[in-house]
Amino acid sequence: MKFTHGKILKACLYTSFILFYLISLFIDNIYISYLLGCTALVILPVSFKGASRTFQIISAIFVCAGFVIFSFSGESWLSLPLHFTSTALLLSLLYFLPFINNLMIVGKYDEELQNLLQLRTKHLGQLYYRSSLIAYILCLFVFFSAITIVQAVVKNSAQKINTSRLDPFSSQSILRSFALANVWSPIEIFIALTVTITGVAYFELLPWALFFSISLLLIDWCIGWFTYRKEAYEAPESSTEISGSQLLGKVSYLLGMLFLFIFLAFGVQKLLNVTYFNAVILFILPFTLLWALTINQVKAFIRYNKKTWVPQVNGLQNLMLLFISLGFFSEMFEQTKMIEVIQTPLLQLSTTPLVLFLAIQLVSLMFSLIGIHPLVTISLMGTLIQPLLTELNPLSLAIVLLTSTLASDAAGTFNTTVTIMSQLTGRNPYRITKWNIGFALWFGSAGSLLGWLLL
Repeated sequence: MKFTHGKILKACLYTSFILFYLISLFIDNIYISYLLGCTALVILPVSFKGASRTFQIISAIFVCAGFVIFSFSGESWLSLPLHFTSTALLLSLLYFLPFINNLMIVGKYDEELQNLLQLRTKHLGQLYYRSSLIAYILCLFVFFSAITIVQAVVKNSAQKINTSRLDPFSSQSILRSFALANVWSPIEIFIALTVTITGVAYFELLPWALFFSISLLLIDWCIGWFTYRKEAYEAPESSTEISGSQLLGKVSYLLGMLFLFIFLAFGVQKLLNVTYFNAVILFILPFTLLWALTINQVKAFIRYNKKTWVPQVNGLQNLMLLFISLGFFSEMFEQTKMIEVIQTPLLQLSTTPLVLFLAIQLVSLMFSLIGIHPLVTISLMGTLIQPLLTELNPLSLAIVLLTSTLASDAAGTFNTTVTIMSQLTGRNPYRITKWNIGFALWFGSAGSLLGWLLL
């Protein structure tokens, strides 16, 4: 596959930004930080051209507002590039995530999991929790690709079910498990952002996130089982039989590799004295190479990465534009008195934290329904709640912030997950929102309740 010089140069520009950030982790030097900021300034106009209209508008507003604030700050214009580096960690994480996705494809793990749905399945209630389980596992490795993979599997496995029944079934089982898996995923961008905002360590958040995720997953399986149990299921004639021991073996292996990654990344964190998500960034590529080596797929893995590197890095265009402009605006906005005006009612609500937590959940969900990107919502919320971190338990705020954002994975009308499902089913995204809005509300309420109990 041939690529234009423009796409290759853009991929190299994004890569240089990531490399400058990685160097800055080990060398604390103002010149490297300055180079990182200057690279970000070049990325903005390069990414603006060709970005989607929504991201162009949002980023233009953030950059213009940030420049207005900066012009009145009294700072030297030579210091401007240093204000464009705050989101480099998040962009670096997004840069390295496709390596895990590529390994899943090369190792054909997604294909192996496709056979799990037919294992002694008698009715749609059983098919619900099995499709949910597959989506949950795949989400931890391949993210958005999990939605496409599982929807195709469910559609192929339920050929005799009417689409009027199948579409809400798959939208609920897939999107709900997707949101629940991301509550604790070590490579979820919203967790990295939450940890950065609140200062709560990932391993402090992990046990509560796992408890929340698994508890709600089991409850959703029970609801799905009772909802669909009366509808018989008949597997297609072409289905492949798989034994229960094979099922347990494949699922256990994938989850074992995930937890191995988490604990090895923790070791890298201690060894190099960096934050956990910086350790994740540094460890993703070596870990995927070692994994490919254990399954004798190193050459295939390298070939596939060479083939997909340019389009995957260019695919970061919208997020590069959004995060760099958002980071600049956030830094500038924190220096204004306007933020104190907005934060005052939040500080007053800190005396009734459960009301505060529910308000954050409802505002975040409402924003997702009117088209405001969750990344924008969580970043702005993170800026506003800073004074609360000394008034309330930061762990509670981290859980509320995270769950309020991830509720949109299931029901946010303009969220990426809902948009993908809308394209796959041919259904209006508002219809998918309708099918999942109840789940999103009790998902957020459960997050608020857990945060309140941990105060």
